[in-house]
Amino acid sequence: MKNVFMKSIVKILFIAFVFSLCCCSPKGDGSVSIEEVNGNKMAVFSLNNLKSDITTVLLSSLVEDCSMVQLETNDDAFFIPWFTTVTDKYIGIRQQEGRPYMLFSRSGKFIGSVGSLGQGPGEYSFSLYDDIIDEENELIYLAPFTSDKILVYNTSGRFLKNIVAPQRLNKPKIFLSDNVLTVIHMPFSNDKVMAIQFDVNTGNILKEFAPPEHFIVSNYDGEIFNTRNVQGAFDFTHTRSDTLYQFNVEENAIIPLFTMTFNSSEKPYKQYYVLNDHVVLTNVLGKGLVATDLKNMTSSYINVVNDYYGNMPAPTYIVQLRNGYWVHNIQPEQLMDDIESYLSNSRLTEKDKQSLNNTLSSLKENTNNVVFVGKLRKEIKMKRD
Repeated sequence: MKNVFMKSIVKILFIAFVFSLCCCSPKGDGSVSIEEVNGNKMAVFSLNNLKSDITTVLLSSLVEDCSMVQLETNDDAFFIPWFTTVTDKYIGIRQQEGRPYMLFSRSGKFIGSVGSLGQGPGEYSFSLYDDIIDEENELIYLAPFTSDKILVYNTSGRFLKNIVAPQRLNKPKIFLSDNVLTVIHMPFSNDKVMAIQFDVNTGNILKEFAPPEHFIVSNYDGEIFNTRNVQGAFDFTHTRSDTLYQFNVEENAIIPLFTMTFNSSEKPYKQYYVLNDHVVLTNVLGKGLVATDLKNMTSSYINVVNDYYGNMPAPTYIVQLRNGYWVHNIQPEQLMDDIESYLSNSRLTEKDKQSLNNTLSSLKENTNNVVFVGKLRKEIKMKRD
């Protein structure tokens, strides 16, 4: 197992690859620097050194392709989407308001609900906070908002087992690699662990990681965000801290990767999310979305448009960019309204109008949601207007 782990370490985020490029390439626009934190190199993005110009980025420069999937319409298949997880074979819907997990095929066929609300075997008593679809082994892992269990099902929706933690897990995020399930949660002051590694076959605990002081919380107001956009890398941000981290499974260690500085008495709310192994996005509330290219040591405000579908705006929040995909889950009525509104734009080309009208004609009211899906590119180049 150790040899397999070591192979996965080669793939991990920025530690060896990106930072070696940064150290050898002092060029850039002055918005990014490298600092050493406890023996680890961390990228620091300065909001004050960022130019106000906005770069329009084509979705095709971020994803290899883009398809629109019409999900099957029947009474059991409707949902209220929160996060959508896409793999090569499946579309999983984590719902709002404590509703059950929904599973569809990539072609949109409804497979069924996975688990349900309750206190019995295979049921979760509260909303789900994270999910993993392991299509190689046809398994689904669901992490409830708060529980001492991670629930495991097969892709037919049948409950198989619980993976039981030694304590309650608060807003847990999960990561699967080489038969090891790693869980990171929001620790309270009486919690002894922040991260736990389990053998997925036996449920045995392999390693534990005690909570550092700066991650400890006193209530549920904060969040943990993760993307799993880079294979073999468990990236996460905790709103208790101003830093993007990676949990190194092999070393059982939390490593700081990226942070933002600013000269202001007002602390801006932001979200960091990894796009690939050299681009980090920072959503700064009230200011916009910033892409930081760690190869070229540059940053820019960006606006993404879907050039596969008429150059409409493409939402790029953390909800849309996870598990190696760009995903946009939307009600057909809302999409129809968005297209009709955008068609009034006098700057549209005839090609864009035709594309949008073709999409509009394919939509029907009172049907289930449509899901736009694009697989993220490994190599991304941010292009200016």
